[in-house]
Amino acid sequence: MHHLEKRRRRSLIPVFLTFFLDNFGLAVIYPIFTPLVMNPTEGFFTSEPSFFIKTFTLGLLIGAFPLAQFFGSPLIGQYSDRYGRKRAFYFTILGTTLGYTLTACAIAFHSLHLLFASRWITGLCAGNLTICLAALADLCPDESRRAKNFGHISAIGGLSFILAILVGGILSDPVFYRHFNPSIPFWITALLSFINFILMVILFHETHPSHLKNSLNPFTGIQNLKMAVADRDLRVLYGTNFFFKIAWVASMQFLPAFLIKLYTYASHEITYVLLGVGGAWTLANWGINRLLAQWVYPGMSLLYSLGLLGLFTSLLAFDLPIELFLTLFFLATACASLSWTTGITTLSIKASTQIQGSILGVNQSVTALASVCAPALGGIVIGIKPELLYLFCGGSCFIAFILLRLSKVYRSRNEGN
Repeated sequence: MHHLEKRRRRSLIPVFLTFFLDNFGLAVIYPIFTPLVMNPTEGFFTSEPSFFIKTFTLGLLIGAFPLAQFFGSPLIGQYSDRYGRKRAFYFTILGTTLGYTLTACAIAFHSLHLLFASRWITGLCAGNLTICLAALADLCPDESRRAKNFGHISAIGGLSFILAILVGGILSDPVFYRHFNPSIPFWITALLSFINFILMVILFHETHPSHLKNSLNPFTGIQNLKMAVADRDLRVLYGTNFFFKIAWVASMQFLPAFLIKLYTYASHEITYVLLGVGGAWTLANWGINRLLAQWVYPGMSLLYSLGLLGLFTSLLAFDLPIELFLTLFFLATACASLSWTTGITTLSIKASTQIQGSILGVNQSVTALASVCAPALGGIVIGIKPELLYLFCGGSCFIAFILLRLSKVYRSRNEGN
């Protein structure tokens, strides 16, 4: 028993590190991509476009990553269920390493086309977020322990967000040192990803050995979506996560553009704000979620955190002093953190243990689809009138709240439906 526990803990190290780096690579773009697109001196446009064209292009660039995730996650989830988590980790980590390398090259050569291609490759391999959650579910079979560990992994995501903002904000800005430039953070991320691959080979022990050797089906995502639609509980949770993701992705990804347009924030000031966002996300999971996991069913926590998120986000649409705006945004961040953790936990509890990878892979595709829609829609909304952005986000969050509340899926099995 002691040997199995030791093996379990060793396996958790590369899983947590993989999740850390995936979130790191996703968050490092926030202090980098917006100035790259919005600043005419960066050379990504041959002529000076309008503010609308800039925000729309930024939305498409951000959306390329989750669009690739939509296609890649179900296939990777299916692969990990059939052939094991370890082999799936191998090729996805190497793929993200390649993607970050190409991103660095695209920025160095001022190539918008290569930048889009690199984000597509990275997003395609980012399905290992699903494998991380599936492996964690393998290692934590009981509901309470799974809720706590999903909270831990979400808190790790918050820490990676903070470090990514520091690395991205500082190492991309020549104000701090004349040799710093926006490509450096991606070279570093590529190097860390390759180190992660080595640690995965050494430390990770297979958590889901499988004897299924059927060939992979590229249309598995569509088939699994049909299966999910047939299950009422999963259907509701997928829909809830979809609208939640639209609300939070649009809120978060256009925050720098919002601060630049309405509050004339500089790059270093945006970096400080994003650090606060990462801190709020992490504290919510290491503090509040740890307490909730002991006493409250995750579905109930999800319901109330969604309601509060919709309220705080909607209030951001009003003309507020910057201090009040940031306070409300940090509160919204804490609610979004809890919504993400409890949403994933509730879905994992409702799903069969035999298909955790597939079910979580479908959820990743659903939320990836939302992440594609959110930047495109958000880019249009903020380009028309910046203040409308957070009314749009708050409305999407309230749809998620109402969908969950009417279905009663937020209740535990003991409470009934």
